[in-house]
Amino acid sequence: MNRALEFKNWSDGGNNYVLKASANNKWSGFQDSVISKLSIKFGLSFNIVIWTDSDSESDYYCIPFEVLKHLFLDEHKTTGKYPNRWTAVILDHQFLMHSNSNLSIDISSFYGLPLIQEPKFDIEDDFYIENAKAEISIRLGQSKFRKGVLKNFGNKCALTGISEQALLTASHIVPWSHKKEFRGDISNGICLYIEVDALFDKGYISFTDNLEVIVASNRSHFSEELNNKLDKLTGKRLSPARLKKLNLEYLYYHRTVIFKQ
Repeated sequence: MNRALEFKNWSDGGNNYVLKASANNKWSGFQDSVISKLSIKFGLSFNIVIWTDSDSESDYYCIPFEVLKHLFLDEHKTTGKYPNRWTAVILDHQFLMHSNSNLSIDISSFYGLPLIQEPKFDIEDDFYIENAKAEISIRLGQSKFRKGVLKNFGNKCALTGISEQALLTASHIVPWSHKKEFRGDISNGICLYIEVDALFDKGYISFTDNLEVIVASNRSHFSEELNNKLDKLTGKRLSPARLKKLNLEYLYYHRTVIFKQ
């Protein structure tokens, strides 16, 4: 039996979105409603699990949503007969969005078969647990990085003070997919409420070196609701980190590369 079938699916209360893909190109469809439910319940700490052959024990991918989140944007959804979903294929271990073949990411390190890739891991590396194929079912939310970032901010959103764990995200300042060497550095993480994290991740807000919120200046095309939210955040200041200060170079990277100035 394929090990993917042992993962606790979202419909059973688990933090996994388990899908059977087509055999020829591993085509899958992802419902917006399911992604939204998992995001509300787990933040970014859930997995996309894709399998095809029920008789092959390790023929599956288990991909932390943190790795794919930059692909799952509204503008990348399908249109026409089946709206409100994303579709993708996997070819040569490349996860390709149907809406744009340029939207892709290498997911070979999340494949269940060890003969495909045997990376060398440092046992002390925060992402050893996340990437090691033998342990791929362990939640990203249990990683050393998430725990370290939340602890660094007193297990509260650094901007709103919200403390419900399921609504908190260890948000990367320099995105996870941009700089591998910064992934495990807790000075590259801010504990944020998931709504604030979404604004930060997509560049609608950023932070000055004094930790004050700055918002996008060209906002004429934003909805009234979004502008109202941004107005309320403008000038607010992050709570200071307790154990390790945020790296100002990382904040500068976010302001110059991610932020919609």
